[in-house]
Amino acid sequence: MISIPAALTLAPTLLARGEDASDRAPASDRPGERPKGVVENCSTRSMADFPGAYSDPHNVVVGPLVLVGAAHTPARTVREYGGNKFPLLVRAGHRVTVALSPETRRVAGLGYGPLPQGVDLAPSDGHRVVTFKACRRGKESGSNADGRPVTFWSGFVLTASPRCVPLELWVDDEPFARPISLRMGVRRCP
Repeated sequence: MISIPAALTLAPTLLARGEDASDRAPASDRPGERPKGVVENCSTRSMADFPGAYSDPHNVVVGPLVLVGAAHTPARTVREYGGNKFPLLVRAGHRVTVALSPETRRVAGLGYGPLPQGVDLAPSDGHRVVTFKACRRGKESGSNADGRPVTFWSGFVLTASPRCVPLELWVDDEPFARPISLRMGVRRCP
């Protein structure tokens, strides 16, 4: 179990949400089908600027999405904090669904969206699927990357020990997921 740093537990992303029944829909386990889970949108965003976000080799970039600092997490950080905090950015007007496989869900969780407050969090407290709907084009998001508007959510990838954390990402209306792996305390992923 981990104790989330105060900056994360106080993040507006985790405090205020416009949740409806569709946000709590069970994740689909059908291969190739976009799963459903928690939905983060423009109203749940945080605000900051991220110069060089789409070109920084320390970041994971997939189309309109950036996981800031997620290219590699030291093993010490994973052990001490039970994962790592990664600001997540999506360019204006885009939607990205991030999902853990059911197998990976046993050892990892997505710490974006509503989470238990005032407790040490374990991977099982996180979500398996989160969809990030960026602010629409022309709406002020309060964040930018390289002079272009992005929507920013503060969050965490939870895992109890160093490992590769495979993710599937569905971008906009693409019919198939883009697979990636986060190196959480390991040098290489298969």
